[in-house]
Amino acid sequence: ALPRPTPPATFMLPLHVIEPPVVQTASTFLRTWRISGAAMCAALRNAGIETSDWAAASFNADTFECFFEQSGKREKDQLPSSIFVIVRGDAAGTINNMRVKIINPETDENGQLDPAILRIFEIMLRQPQWLDFHETLNAIKNLKDIKEDGFGASIGFTREVLNPGNYNFTLSLDATSGPQKSTRNYFSGRRWLPLPDPAVEIDSAQPESVSETPHTEAPAESQEHRH
Repeated sequence: ALPRPTPPATFMLPLHVIEPPVVQTASTFLRTWRISGAAMCAALRNAGIETSDWAAASFNADTFECFFEQSGKREKDQLPSSIFVIVRGDAAGTINNMRVKIINPETDENGQLDPAILRIFEIMLRQPQWLDFHETLNAIKNLKDIKEDGFGASIGFTREVLNPGNYNFTLSLDATSGPQKSTRNYFSGRRWLPLPDPAVEIDSAQPESVSETPHTEAPAESQEHRH
């Protein structure tokens, strides 16, 4: 006799697999800062840009910042060259934005930005470890306007129309579209418990060293207890 054929398998799909997506709950990829405000300020100082310490702003205790300012000498009718750098965020260390303003910056014979000034932008662009903004640094080096956006991050370097010697740089991270806001709200720190510190977990996993008590001999039997 021929074997009885195997009955077809039955699969139960969850309802959300076949339902059309709901626009209001759609989400998308969204960047996060991979460096704190204090660490960014320290990286700038290590590169020779003497920013202030990461501390509460004088105008608002909820806003934290560090900044750097340098002005050159005025020459003839030209405004002096100057640099202003600020990194701003909150008490938890999360960066809100970073800004740089340069006025009449020094350039070489090819019109390229002085390497000492370019170093500021190199630090700000490399520390967050967002590797897809390839053209930004080269544009800044040549003092060309550029604007790039991606996954919530916005980078801009522009020359002021009314003051051709003035340049403004902004790097910010914000959820602007509906899907980006959905992602931000879902992963909000107010919704989830914070992740444990890996260093603490490693330390707690290691057994504590138990000090061995020195071997002591039993007390000699008293003559009174022999009988």
